[in-house]
This record gives sequence, C-alpha cells and structure tokens, in this order.
Amino acid sequence: MRRELVILVILALVVMLSGCSPTTPPRGAANEKIVNELFAAIDGGNFNRVRELTADDLTVHVLGVPQALSRDDLIEGIKSFYAAFPDNKHVIEQTLAADDRVAVIITAHGTSKGPYQGAPATGQPITIPGIFVLKFSNGRIREWWGLEDNLGLMQQLGLELKLRAAQK
Repeated sequence: MRRELVILVILALVVMLSGCSPTTPPRGAANEKIVNELFAAIDGGNFNRVRELTADDLTVHVLGVPQALSRDDLIEGIKSFYAAFPDNKHVIEQTLAADDRVAVIITAHGTSKGPYQGAPATGQPITIPGIFVLKFSNGRIREWWGLEDNLGLMQQLGLELKLRAAQK
C-alpha cells in the first residue's frame, strides 16, 4: 500500500510540474521569429531562405491585385522592387502573434535608384508603411495578406493621381 501511495505522489508531482514549465516555446513566439527571419532574408536577397520559410503552395493576397500570387510570383516581385530600390530595408515596428497567424506592422526605407512601374529613378529616399498578416502551417508561411501604401510610394516617385476623362 505504501509503495502505491509513493507512486501516486510522484505521478501527481510530475503532472503538476509538467504544467508549470513548458518544454517548447509558444507557437506564436516561434512564428514571430520566422517573420523576422523572412524579412531579413528578403532584405539580404537570400531567396533560398525565403523558399525555406514559405510553403511550396504559398498563397499571397495583395490589396489591389485581383488574383492571388504564388511563391515564385512573390520572389519575382521582390527582385523587381529591389532592382529599383537596392538599399531597401524593412523595419518591423510591431508584431502580434495568435495561434497560427502573425500580424506585422512594417516600414520599408530605401532610395529610388532605378525605374519602377513606369516611374524613373529619382535618387530620393522613399518610405513605405505596410501591414501583413502571415498564416503558418507546419512551421512555414502558407498564406500572406499584404497592404502597403503604394499610392504614397508613387507620389514619392513624383507621380500624380488624376481623374480619368468621363466615359460616355
């Protein structure tokens, strides 16, 4: 009887202690680390690392783009952007992780050194705020929703927003 009581006490202590100190970090913290690594890889032009951090079937949703983009589309867009703004760097202002998602507020800073979407290089600095929500699956980014101030970017490049002529 005494032996069973000792075993029960030990089991009770193991159960209580296992709940007090988790052996693995919360998933949100791990996902936030991946987001930091992702933007560092983007800024460093390390597209192999971008591929490692994102799922093969990554889906990217960008406000103003009617169809979802693939991982390859994302990488090509990044390359095109960095051809015009080679010194661009992302500053992560804030992150919020919950379950399988991380929301991130970012400010990108660079210099216009090449043409971009019809605008010539200005040699001037640019700043682009953005908000992204990244959904994770099996430790990799599976979905990406993005909103960046592209109108503000175009204005910084000297473009103007004009009304179209009325159609009859």
